[in-house]
Amino acid sequence: MRILNIIFDLGGVIIDLDVERTYNTFKNYISDRYLELEYGYIKHPVFRQYETGAISDDEFIEALVSLAGNEITAQQAVDAWNAMLVQIPDERIRLLESLKSDYRLFVLSNTNEIHTQKFESMANGYNKLSDLFESAWYSHIIGSRKPERQAFQTLIDGCNILPEETLFVDDLENNINTARDMGFQTLHVTRGLNIVEWFKDNPL
Repeated sequence: MRILNIIFDLGGVIIDLDVERTYNTFKNYISDRYLELEYGYIKHPVFRQYETGAISDDEFIEALVSLAGNEITAQQAVDAWNAMLVQIPDERIRLLESLKSDYRLFVLSNTNEIHTQKFESMANGYNKLSDLFESAWYSHIIGSRKPERQAFQTLIDGCNILPEETLFVDDLENNINTARDMGFQTLHVTRGLNIVEWFKDNPL
C-alpha cells in the first residue's frame, strides 16, 4: 500500500546520540561507585519514570544528584544528562524538508523534558526541531513509551492515520517489532545505515 505518513524516532535516527558522553561527564564530576551506570544505557528505574512523565524535572534532577552521592550540583546533573545529545546533521534537516512536501511527518520518541528543551533548539534554521513535523509525540507527555503498543496507538488515534499507510523509522529492534506487529511498514536504522542515502535510493 502507498505510504502517506512517516513516523520518525529521534535519538539514533534524526539526532546523533552518544550515551558514553553522559557517562564520562558524570565520571569527570564524581567517582563512578555512586552511579548505577552500565555501558550504553542507564538502568536505574528513575530514568523510566522520568521518560513516562511519572516524576517532575526537579524530582529527576534530585535523583541524579542523590545517585551521585550529592557530590554534584543540579546544573552539573543537567549538563551531564544532556551530554549524550551530540548534533542534528544538516543533511537530515534537508531530508525532512524534502519529505515534508509529500508525506505527513510525525515523531514518536522516548524522551524527557530536559532533553526536549535541549534538542528542540538543535535544528539549524528552525526555532524548534518539532517545526519540521506535523506533530511530535513524546513519551513523557503521552505517558507511555515504545515498544509499548499504547504509545503507537496514541499517535494513531491522535493523528487519524492507518498503520499500513505509514512508514515507521527507528533504531531499536523491539520498537520495530511492535510497529510491524501493529501493521506498520518499517525501516530499522541499524549501525552504518545512512537514512539520507536510504530515502534517496528507495523512493516510497
